[in-house]
Amino acid sequence: MKNLLLKRMLVFLLILALLGGNACAESKPEAFIQGVDVSELLSQESSGVRYYDTDGRPADALTVLAASGVSHIRLRVWNDPFDAQGRGYGAGNINAERAAELSARAAKLGMKTLVDFHYSDFWADPSRQTAPKAWAGMSVDEKETALALYTKEALATILDAGGDVDMVQVGNETTTGMAGEYDLDNMARLIAAGCRAVREMAAERGREIMVCVHLTDLQNYGMISTILRQLEIRGADYDSVGLSYYPYWLSTLEVLSDDITAIRKDFRKEVFVAETAWPFTSADGDGAGNVVDYDPGMYPVTPAGQAQEWEDVCRTVAGAGGFGVFYWGGIWTPVGPNAAANLSLWETQGSGWATRFAHGYDPKVEDETGGCAWDNQAMFDFTGHPLLVLDTVRRLSENGIPSAQPHPVAEPTVPPAEEPAASPAEASNLVLNPGFEEPDVSMWKAFSEMAEIPYDIQDFVNDAHSGTKAFHFWSEKDMSFGVQQTVKGLSAGTYEASVWSQGGDMTDASMVLYVFADGQYYETSFMNTRWADWQHPVISEIPVASGSLTVGVKIKCGKKSWGTLDDFSVVMK
Repeated sequence: MKNLLLKRMLVFLLILALLGGNACAESKPEAFIQGVDVSELLSQESSGVRYYDTDGRPADALTVLAASGVSHIRLRVWNDPFDAQGRGYGAGNINAERAAELSARAAKLGMKTLVDFHYSDFWADPSRQTAPKAWAGMSVDEKETALALYTKEALATILDAGGDVDMVQVGNETTTGMAGEYDLDNMARLIAAGCRAVREMAAERGREIMVCVHLTDLQNYGMISTILRQLEIRGADYDSVGLSYYPYWLSTLEVLSDDITAIRKDFRKEVFVAETAWPFTSADGDGAGNVVDYDPGMYPVTPAGQAQEWEDVCRTVAGAGGFGVFYWGGIWTPVGPNAAANLSLWETQGSGWATRFAHGYDPKVEDETGGCAWDNQAMFDFTGHPLLVLDTVRRLSENGIPSAQPHPVAEPTVPPAEEPAASPAEASNLVLNPGFEEPDVSMWKAFSEMAEIPYDIQDFVNDAHSGTKAFHFWSEKDMSFGVQQTVKGLSAGTYEASVWSQGGDMTDASMVLYVFADGQYYETSFMNTRWADWQHPVISEIPVASGSLTVGVKIKCGKKSWGTLDDFSVVMK
């Protein structure tokens, strides 16, 4: 373990010994990081946004944060967030040069920096991991070289400017991919290359820099574990795992605590929360709408509720052995109350979520242009005055983390618009052993048009849609095969059939869900894209009078294509 981690662990163990094992009850401020992501600050300032200190006097936002006990800032870094005419994509337009300016300002106030490399020209998250424009068309080998070189050059830019880089994230929310690579092994290769680059730069500069990876989806520890195992296989040399924890997005403090404990036990890595937030109001401050525009139901949507969420997350992380928490979007306040009046500033200064200039690079921003959509979750109110949460940061900084026990809260409420309808398959699925969980699979008929059998029943939770087992396929040769079941004893009526499927490396592939019923044939095509990106083809409106139907999947694909089928269903409509 690197010296930085060793020092932090020694501090933790010393406190543990002094307190008779209850380190979290009186944690020293230096033993626990309270950080804030300030990536949009330059764009905010150039748009005329003002901030104030606790006495109501105009002040630098970084000065206010430092005075409140914030020890670290977090800065995302995009490779080239500008179009060919130099027009910014938005959300801070933050590249290495702009990050260097902010990091240097923070260092003068005594704050260290977590550099968050996205390895993209714009947003990178579980829904998209687009390669930078300059890397388009590169092979994985070429990307490894380019990524390592870029990492070192960007870090040199920040360090040369006077930034105090303490931590580096190699990728942002890399649960599904990174830099345009969605295959798990390819992603692991790139992360390993980034880790090596950070180590080399730290050695060249004689600095101690913590190397971090960043993951999401806390409710799926099996997926987190699979990714971290692959990083082990690829020899990724990192120190800690950062997790995104947003309580309104189907996660709980208990899950967070369990994941931190499991990662530290299973992988011997330190853990922190790289992102969290909570709304202090349901109002919209800039006329562009908000990401969280409903009452999640766990805490009050008030300044006090926001402050309580922060304290609970800090206490939970510390109680599970984690070493810090970062607040996301902490300074992203409104440019002004009117969207039409704000538009020119959002586009010219990059203070909004995205600009129209980003569309050519990332079509996903088509519906995200406009304001920040986060103004009701900042740590400053709509007029730039600090909220109660910064008083909580100050108190925790001065007094330490008061308890390892989370404040009791209600379970999260799913937004009404996204609440899933009850699935009839759960209540009345007529397929026998639909997820291959039972030892008796005689009701399933698998067939292969090749000499080798390319399929088996795999017992591996990370490749199963539910349970631990699934119908798995892979071969060194081209494949043509299928699996089906005849469902009997059906009442006359109309039925619906479906299946869940995931996998990757599909070449020359055709995948079809089919149904035979009453002499008629029905089918729908689908395609696996990448690991854990579950496809759900459905065939509806299947009339049945004869009392039975056959449901199945047939697949043709090139060698080394792979995937799993799980949770077949036939339900009466």
